[in-house]
Amino acid sequence: MAPHPQIDRRILVVAPTGADASNVVRILKEHGFEAEAFRDISRLVEAFIHGCGVVLITEEALLGKQSAVLGNVLDSQPKWSNVPLVLITSGGAEKAGVNKRRGFANRVPVTMLERPLRTSTLTSAIEAALASREQQYEIRDLLLEREAILNSLEARVTERTANLTAMIHEMESFSYSVSHDLRAPLRVIFGYADAVLEDYAAELPEEGRRLLQKISNAARRMDRLTQDLLAYTRVANGEVTMEPLNVDDIVEHVLEGYPSIQEARHYIRVEKPLGSCVGHAPSLEQILSNLLDNALKFARPGVPPDIVISSAPIGDRLRLSVTDRGIGIDPKNAQRIFGMFERIGNEAPGTGIGLAIVRKCAQRMNGKAGLTPQAGDRHDRTEFWVELERNK
Repeated sequence: MAPHPQIDRRILVVAPTGADASNVVRILKEHGFEAEAFRDISRLVEAFIHGCGVVLITEEALLGKQSAVLGNVLDSQPKWSNVPLVLITSGGAEKAGVNKRRGFANRVPVTMLERPLRTSTLTSAIEAALASREQQYEIRDLLLEREAILNSLEARVTERTANLTAMIHEMESFSYSVSHDLRAPLRVIFGYADAVLEDYAAELPEEGRRLLQKISNAARRMDRLTQDLLAYTRVANGEVTMEPLNVDDIVEHVLEGYPSIQEARHYIRVEKPLGSCVGHAPSLEQILSNLLDNALKFARPGVPPDIVISSAPIGDRLRLSVTDRGIGIDPKNAQRIFGMFERIGNEAPGTGIGLAIVRKCAQRMNGKAGLTPQAGDRHDRTEFWVELERNK
C-alpha cells in the first residue's frame, strides 16, 4: 500500500490553557510527527474535515458547549473513519472516567494520558493511535477500490444492455425479413409443384409425380418451420404485460378461435371452473393452442383423441393441465422434448419448436412448464402442464 499523504497523519492538538499546546506540538515535531495546535475545538473543525491522523485534546477544551461541538465533528465522519482521540487529564483515578462522562468512548477509540506527561508515554500513545488510523486508511482504500470496480461493472452492464437491446432490435428486423423474404419463395415453390401435379399429373411418370410431391411437402414443412421460428422470436422478445386472467375465458377463446381445434372440440373435455391466474393472455393462449394441437396431432392411430383440460392449485401457483391418451412420452425424454427442434422420432409430425414455445411462454410469465407421464403403461395418459401465479 502506498504511503498516505502527510495530511492524513497530522496530529491536531487542542489545548486552550497554559503552554500545553506549544509544548506538545514541539515534542511531537522533534520526534518526526506532523502536528498543529488550536486554541479551541471550533477552530479544529475545518482542519478535521480536511483529514487528520489523531486528535489530541486536553480536558479543559471540553468545557461548556465545546464538548458538543467535538461530538458533532466525530459523528460527521464517513463510515470507514474512526479518528483516535488522545485525552490529556490532570489528577488521579477520579479522572479515569472522564472519557465516558464526556460521551466519546462509544464514538471513537479513546486513549487517556495523565499529567505530568512523559515524552515516551506521549509518543508511544501517538504511534499506537496512528497505527490504528493506518488500518482505517487501508479500509478506506479498499472501499474506494471496490466502488471503482462496481462503477466499472455498472458501466459495462449498461453498455452490454444497450448492445443486447440493439441485437434484439436486429433480430426483430431479421424476423420480419424472414417472414416476407423467405416465406414468399417457399410458397412459390410448393405452389408451382402443386400446379404441375394438378394440371400435368397424367402426363408425368409415377416417379416424377412422387418427386414433385416431395418438393411440395418439403417446401410446406420449411414454411411451417419458418412460421414457428417467427412465433418463438415473438414470444422470446415481445412485451409481456401481466394481469389477472380468467382461465375459463382463455380456454373458450382457444377452442373457438383456432379452426383445427374447433373441428375436434368434441374430443376435448374441460373440467370447469379452471380458476384464475396472473399471466399474459396471448402467451397463455399460445400455450394452450400448442398443447391441444400436439394432443390432436399425436393421437394413437385408429383411436379417437381423448383430451382433458383441468387445473389444480399448488401452493400459490395454479397448475393448468392438458392430458391426452395419445402415443405417450418416454419419461427419459420428459425434459428433452421442450428443447428447440426436438421431436419424439424422426418420423414424428411437426417442427420440434411447439413445446419450446410453450416453455418460453411460461418462463416469460414467471412460470414453468413440464409433463407428467401417468402411472401404468407409457401409452396410457400423458399430462402436459404449466404452472403460473394463482390470482388470489
